[in-house]
Amino acid sequence: MRVRAGGFTLIELLVVIAIIGLLSSVVLASLSTARAKGADAARISDIKSLETAIQAYYTDHGVYPEFPPPTGNGDIQLNDTGPDGTQLRSELIPEYIPRIPSLIAGDRYYPADGKQYGLYVCLQATNSCCKTGYSVTAMATNGWWGNLPVCNF
Repeated sequence: MRVRAGGFTLIELLVVIAIIGLLSSVVLASLSTARAKGADAARISDIKSLETAIQAYYTDHGVYPEFPPPTGNGDIQLNDTGPDGTQLRSELIPEYIPRIPSLIAGDRYYPADGKQYGLYVCLQATNSCCKTGYSVTAMATNGWWGNLPVCNF
């Protein structure tokens, strides 16, 4: 009669390692989704802070920050270091907002005509873009960023 020594067989170890690998991949996938949602929540907060600064500027000056549109589609990236981006930052910083938040630096500002403005925002978790600002539905009929949906935050 053969007595079995204490321990695990190679098959049992491989099954346990495979189960641990499967569980860890599920957890990591969930964490990456949570990170994207967290980044989007921070981006939305930053957008709302920028909108508050733009509204404060409007309260003081009677117009939204405006300037001659750059060549191209008429909007600027918020991290633009050219004359238009510098002018937007100089109108808002430091009186209305301490800095343009880095999370929204790739988003765009559309100055319109001083009576309305738009922000083009892209969210990571849903991999989608939307527009927000003042009078965005009226601007949508004028071809402002095409058929981009209005943000619901």
